[in-house]
Amino acid sequence: MKKRIFSLTLSSLFLSIILYAEEERPKIGLVLGGGGALGLAHIGVLKELEELQIPIDYIAGTSMGSVVAGMYASGMSPSEIERQFINMDWWEVLKDKSSYQFINYRKKRDDTRFMGMEFGLKNWKILFSPGVAHGQKLNNVLETFTINSTSITDFDLLNIPYRAVVTDLRSGKSVALKSGNLAQAMRASMAVPGAFTPVRMNGSVFVDGGILNNIPVEVVKEMGADIIIAVDVGSTAARKSAESDFHSLADVLGRTYTLMQRPNQEKQLALADLIIAPDLPNFSASQFYRTKEIIPKGQKAAKQMTPQLSLYSVDSKTFQIYLKKQRQKYTKEINITQVKITGNKAVSEIVIRNRIKTQKGPLNLNTVRNDLSRIYGLGDFQTVTHNLTPNREGYELEYNTIEKFWGPTYLHFGTKVEVTTDAAALWSLLLNYTHTQLNPLGGEIQIDLEGGGHKRYIKGEWYQPISWGKHVFIASSLIYSGEDIDYYVGNTDIADIKQHLAYGAFDTGISFFEYGEIRIGLLGGHAKADGHSGIIVLNEISDTIVAATTQLRIDQLDDAIFPTKGYQINIDGRFASKNMGSSETFSSLEAQLLVPFSLGPHTLIPKLIGGSSLGTDLPFYAEFDIGGLDSFAGYASDQLRGNYYGVGSLSYRYELGKLPPTFGNGLFAMVRGDIGNTWDTGSHIRINNLNYGILVGLGADTLVGICQIAVGKAESIHPRFYFSIGNTF
Repeated sequence: MKKRIFSLTLSSLFLSIILYAEEERPKIGLVLGGGGALGLAHIGVLKELEELQIPIDYIAGTSMGSVVAGMYASGMSPSEIERQFINMDWWEVLKDKSSYQFINYRKKRDDTRFMGMEFGLKNWKILFSPGVAHGQKLNNVLETFTINSTSITDFDLLNIPYRAVVTDLRSGKSVALKSGNLAQAMRASMAVPGAFTPVRMNGSVFVDGGILNNIPVEVVKEMGADIIIAVDVGSTAARKSAESDFHSLADVLGRTYTLMQRPNQEKQLALADLIIAPDLPNFSASQFYRTKEIIPKGQKAAKQMTPQLSLYSVDSKTFQIYLKKQRQKYTKEINITQVKITGNKAVSEIVIRNRIKTQKGPLNLNTVRNDLSRIYGLGDFQTVTHNLTPNREGYELEYNTIEKFWGPTYLHFGTKVEVTTDAAALWSLLLNYTHTQLNPLGGEIQIDLEGGGHKRYIKGEWYQPISWGKHVFIASSLIYSGEDIDYYVGNTDIADIKQHLAYGAFDTGISFFEYGEIRIGLLGGHAKADGHSGIIVLNEISDTIVAATTQLRIDQLDDAIFPTKGYQINIDGRFASKNMGSSETFSSLEAQLLVPFSLGPHTLIPKLIGGSSLGTDLPFYAEFDIGGLDSFAGYASDQLRGNYYGVGSLSYRYELGKLPPTFGNGLFAMVRGDIGNTWDTGSHIRINNLNYGILVGLGADTLVGICQIAVGKAESIHPRFYFSIGNTF
């Protein structure tokens, strides 16, 4: 017993000596300033500080500085932070949309039809989002990064006491957040107005802290730091903006913003004991994709100040004690005991639960991320985040949903222009009205109005799930389509056809959520077509149509415009019969298969598409047609027509570069080879009467839609130039 007491006394004495030594050492605070992608240099600074064995007792940051500071305070090493950022797909993270394969199929249909802007309609007033992006993916990434401190809400209890600096829009003051959800605080600190929506917390509305306090030295001083090291990643940009010739709007705006911010930054920097200012002349705040290049710049800047920094170095033993505290892990294994949903009002909880795969048991972060993508992919929420709250048995997993305040009635717009060398410009405008959440089961009404140089289109659809899981649904629609069609014989445009279709349809089907859907239904209506000009006169067609329909859609591509992986399968069948009241008996079956695969910037896209009349004779309005930029290279739009068709395409696409995440995806060079034809009878389908075409061009996926410029060449036809911009509908 005496030996045990003696042992405890020695341990207590040893601990007291260590604590006394720690108390005697001056407390060091680290300030990480804002600067967008330039803030990645903070990671290099942290790496060098650890090389020099400099412990950090307090840490605070603004914007990107708050993110790096929060990750370090929560227990991540500089190398871990570096690895996470280097492996991150910044374009995906900074975009709001869920990954395409997780979007509900009904939303996937709209992905190419509308421009990347959505408006709400309430009390006859048009509303829109207060920011280009809501930070959905960024939020999820930050929550993943800070998983070690998920149960800590007092930032003084983190491995290193931490503050995230934000700007409060209500009070107009700078605020240093010291409690709450760590990931949310980091996200609020970098909510750049216009780029990201504000973050609402406890009645306050927060945006980027850099507006009022981009280098928060005073904040760290108030935390108790004796020595303050400040990292200023914006000094180079400030110097460059002053040297500009101001011939561009960007230069003028950049300098204006600097003049507004810099005086206060200089005031804060004057309070620091040491300033590290990485030289970043060839980088901009938006270049997150240059992470590998920016991080070493921070380490180089810190290394150049080794003589000054070494004054704050500690011995190896003391530094190891510090590292043990900084790297402390609170949650070795997270066991989920309950999954909870909060925040939803218009959207049924049952509908949301059908999107969740996480079950009770050990936490799988990848499954949680996919759950968040699937819930967000419903299209009804501004953000969907998760929280972990400890309880007796483990942790409660909460999915917190914030519904769009501008919903559930939306307006979307689409536009397209297509120009070819031998035809007038084709253009169309699309206005879409969508009212979601008509009832607890998720009923929806969509109305499309399209008008343009060659087509008029009106469609109204009521889509109604009839099961709580949203699997089984019914859909009824009314459709009118009027179109001007160039009718070709060979390569000669011999007539202009006016075609009108008006019909109603009723379908029942099963939704596979993000995977696709299957439908069977019945349609009935009227078709009319006649040649109103040209070198010949075509007989007028005026038919009643009554037909059974089938449709299968499977879409697991990773992108609607320029996919790099996944697959897509489409099958459509139409079966009209005089026995049902139709003027003509005919059948058609059409199928498409698309399976892209990629290696780095290189993508190959094989595509097979074909159709058959199943031995019947199709009326003009039901014939298959191919030709045009996206159908068969070198031919005019819908130039080839028949009862049967088949086309095999092989596309090669090379990614030339990226657009800013909020303005689109990428810029590509493309080459496509097509082989196929149309035929009037099955007996005419032979290898020796196939046509060939090749297309070479450039394409971009932009905020306003697809932009393509290309040259197509088919045999026996002069090269045809194509230019198109806009959406696909």
